[in-house]
Amino acid sequence: MKIRLRVLGLAFLGVWVAGFAVANPKPAPDPAVRAPVLEAQYAPPAEAVEAHVLGRGETLSEVLTRAALGGPDLSSLVLAVREQVDPRRLLPNTSILVRRWTESGSPRTVEVSLNADSTVRLSRNSVGWTGQMVVTPTVVDTVYLAAVLGEGGSIYQAVLDHPGVELPRKERESLVWQLAHIYGWKLDFSRDIRSGDSFRVVYQREARPDGTSRASRVLVAEIVNQNTSLPAVFYDAHGDGGDYYDEKGRSLRLQFRRYPVAYPRITSNFNWRRYHPVLKRTRPHLGTDYGTGYGAPILTTADGVVSFAAWDGGYGNLVKIDHGNGYETRYAHLSRFQKGLRRGTRVKQGETIGYSGATGLATAPHLHYEFRRFGEPVDPRTVRLPAAPPVPRSQMEDFRLLTEQRAILLSAASLPQPEGPLRADALLAADALLEADALSTN
Repeated sequence: MKIRLRVLGLAFLGVWVAGFAVANPKPAPDPAVRAPVLEAQYAPPAEAVEAHVLGRGETLSEVLTRAALGGPDLSSLVLAVREQVDPRRLLPNTSILVRRWTESGSPRTVEVSLNADSTVRLSRNSVGWTGQMVVTPTVVDTVYLAAVLGEGGSIYQAVLDHPGVELPRKERESLVWQLAHIYGWKLDFSRDIRSGDSFRVVYQREARPDGTSRASRVLVAEIVNQNTSLPAVFYDAHGDGGDYYDEKGRSLRLQFRRYPVAYPRITSNFNWRRYHPVLKRTRPHLGTDYGTGYGAPILTTADGVVSFAAWDGGYGNLVKIDHGNGYETRYAHLSRFQKGLRRGTRVKQGETIGYSGATGLATAPHLHYEFRRFGEPVDPRTVRLPAAPPVPRSQMEDFRLLTEQRAILLSAASLPQPEGPLRADALLAADALLEADALSTN
């Protein structure tokens, strides 16, 4: 009996072990562990790239010949380029890339860079070369900046040194000039900014793959100057490219620029009795003279319509601009007029209308600038200039809604503080708002 029970026990144990083995099989060896390891192999690139530069006085044909693209390729390449752009208009230092198949050395493509946004790409096919214009792709990038100015600080330096954004130095400088232009009628960045002042900016740009931008614009900004808040909201109220307004819809700019040149240097003031250096007698000087180098750009001080652009005796080459509501400005002694400028031409504030010279009764290159109100000459340096038009009443509801949205964006450009829920919520709200704007414009 004992022997029988022992045999049955051993049989049961064998069945249990076999069942366990089936239910829990041993893992098979990993083939990757047993596979032999191959040595690293060098794979040459499919193509090689050569960079060539158009030298001063050099033609495209000469560059292509230097790149070993002569013979039948040369005429076909030049013809393909001509279908996109006149080769004679290519500027010195134009970049030309030649891509060749590594194995055969035969050319695959040629790329002629016209500028940062346009490239003529030439491709080889069975019958010769064909060309197409390729536009550099961009993505819309929104940048948030904020800073408090320390002792001796400036907005210029704060933007240049701002650690929270990735912008090329040139674009940082451009942003400062944008802000200086936006606030030019309210603040002098070189004299009015104080320690403890602060700024917040939301800035949108079309970014290229290399980090530079095709176009950019300040959407909303705020400068706190000596505890006074100065907001600026971009809004296109008149369908003419837009302007900047405060939170109540008032334009930040005046109708007229104070100066008609970029770097004002006054050589003679408005004076009813001034000794004339050419005529050698006393006579009224009914304007302001600005010393310039020969050929300096002359800028119209306000929007208007050209009413005169021709020679006018002692004025020499003269431009008159009618600004409406009885206002007129005059720009005299020009060396030449801006191309296309004639009577009836509409001009925008800050637009170049001509170039300084010494035509007429003038002893040296300069601009004689006059400001007239209802035909009467007034001193352009002391006259009280009218404000630019505000947002029309019919658009105020739309402007208020935009201002509320821009305030959300501005809250994301918070002044330096630790990261936290409020900062994260502001960024999320701003991103959602920008996404909604993008969808509404598509």
